[in-house]
Amino acid sequence: MDRSRCNHYGCTNGHISATSQDATGDTSRAGPSRRAPPPPPPPSSTYPIHSPSEPTPSSSNPNSLYARTVNYASSLQWSKEETDEFLLAHRTVVTAGTASLVSTAASFPFDSVKSRLQVRDYPSIWACAKSVVREEGFRGFFRGVTIPLITISFVRTSSFSIYYNTKSNLHRNGIFNDSSRLIHTALSGAAGGATSGVIISCGSAPFELVKVQRQLEYLIAVQKGLIKKNPVGSTSARSRTFVPQSGFQAAANIYRNFGGIKGFYMGFPLHMTRDTLGTALYFGFYDSIRKLVSRHSVDAGASGPKLYGIPAPVVSFLSGSSAGILSWLIVYPVDLIKTKVQRDALAGNKRQFTGWQVFCHMIKQRPPIQADAAGGQLAAGNNTDTVLKRFLRLYRGLGVSALRSFISHGLTWTLIESISGKITERTGKEVSYAPDARKE
Repeated sequence: MDRSRCNHYGCTNGHISATSQDATGDTSRAGPSRRAPPPPPPPSSTYPIHSPSEPTPSSSNPNSLYARTVNYASSLQWSKEETDEFLLAHRTVVTAGTASLVSTAASFPFDSVKSRLQVRDYPSIWACAKSVVREEGFRGFFRGVTIPLITISFVRTSSFSIYYNTKSNLHRNGIFNDSSRLIHTALSGAAGGATSGVIISCGSAPFELVKVQRQLEYLIAVQKGLIKKNPVGSTSARSRTFVPQSGFQAAANIYRNFGGIKGFYMGFPLHMTRDTLGTALYFGFYDSIRKLVSRHSVDAGASGPKLYGIPAPVVSFLSGSSAGILSWLIVYPVDLIKTKVQRDALAGNKRQFTGWQVFCHMIKQRPPIQADAAGGQLAAGNNTDTVLKRFLRLYRGLGVSALRSFISHGLTWTLIESISGKITERTGKEVSYAPDARKE
């Protein structure tokens, strides 16, 4: 017997023979346990989202969940014409909404410091910032940012829409429609801003009050005696731990402790005055500045005019920041008095003052007479208190507020004009909020 050709199960010679035969491709004499494994299936280029136990969906089953999902996803893909139509129809939301989100987040720390400077005496802005970091941590600068990030974006978007539509209606009715006259440009912008301020203030007042409460809740807790401030470096356990509230908790507290819905409108007359006057001045100043810039520009691109070689985004930034600072210079005392009135109301002071009473108190109140080194009072001639210095108390915290306005309004108009320019380039239709003497 030729054992080299033995194909019995378990025979070594048969195993060698079968192996050599397999190598040459002849597997007719291989045993059942020595049969070559089947080749692996080719890699699939599809990635099904169903489980392996489910049948693979095919074109023969158009009512399957997979087929319906694919069809729905395909229907959501807009064409260029549909996208352009959406951008033109909702240009205010796309431009002003995006700009408001970015500018609010970037400028909120300065707004937080401004509110603290208005209600408490700090030696300087830097001292206030260090106090916030020491007592509340870095998060103290962004306390209460969530609600303003949403509400301010909504308010500014609505404000731009009302401002733009008011100006358009005035021009269609022949009111302030002479584009060659700067006074018409300023008055139409101020009218649009004032209308926007009156309407928006009615809806933004509750959110503004919640923001103030969140920003000042630590100082209010100290004023109420709920927190005892320890000297720096003290480890006394007598002071209570400060636990900040969320925006919803602050709103619930105001609703529960201050008479329901009407509690959200504490200081509302001052709030409406600030918003109406401030918005009218803001849009009037901006339209006037951009009109002057467009008259002296040498190249007006899609994103705005260039001035003496300065790029259009920088011109938009400087125009917006200038309008913001100029308007704040006028309405800042109203904002300071509003914050004081709301702070006293939220702290639960027994005696509440009106805005006019707070104004008169700040103007008439004299600083305490200081004693000299010998223990006697200073002479009257050394007292430098004047009516002007008392009036300047109304501008406490103006420096950080001006910096906030510079960043916030500069970014707002830079992004609005840049996004409007991109929409104009894409659609071929003019989209801009700024008056342009050349185009008109």
